[in-house]
Amino acid sequence: MMKKKSRILLVDGYNLIGADRELSSESKVSLEGAREQLLSHLAEYGATSTYDITCVFDAYMVNSTETILDYYGITVVYTKEKETADEYIERFVQQNYNKHLTEITVVTSDYSEQKTIFGLGALRKSSREMWESLRFSKNKIRKKISGDLSQKPRQRLNVDQQVLAKLEKLRRGT
Repeated sequence: MMKKKSRILLVDGYNLIGADRELSSESKVSLEGAREQLLSHLAEYGATSTYDITCVFDAYMVNSTETILDYYGITVVYTKEKETADEYIERFVQQNYNKHLTEITVVTSDYSEQKTIFGLGALRKSSREMWESLRFSKNKIRKKISGDLSQKPRQRLNVDQQVLAKLEKLRRGT
């Protein structure tokens, strides 16, 4: 039996934030708030996709080590000091890509980064395309929820009166 290819979506977080007017404005007020909103969008998308999603944020100017967190099923990576998200993504693709076992898609609008990762075997998706996918996913979830809510509730089960009487006694503790 053939093993199914794992599908990985690597997202350049700040690049995706910068590609959305609302989040870009939010990032000027609160970078943490913009990251939180982006991760929320990605978590919703992850619920309807077959990708293992990793979102990478630069910590280039921050004096720290690499940090990896989980946000509702999304792997969040803050790069180590003096490492850009692009460098992390390139290293990740080099270490994890195998044409027979993995499909890696990188989300970035950085043209030189797209060319580099494509040369390493990964697929590329622009930030604009990713925002379209996120909106489509959100609408898909909204329709599913409204469809579930509009369905009539199931009818009561036909339960024998003796069974109901026994259950009522149990409920009352008598």
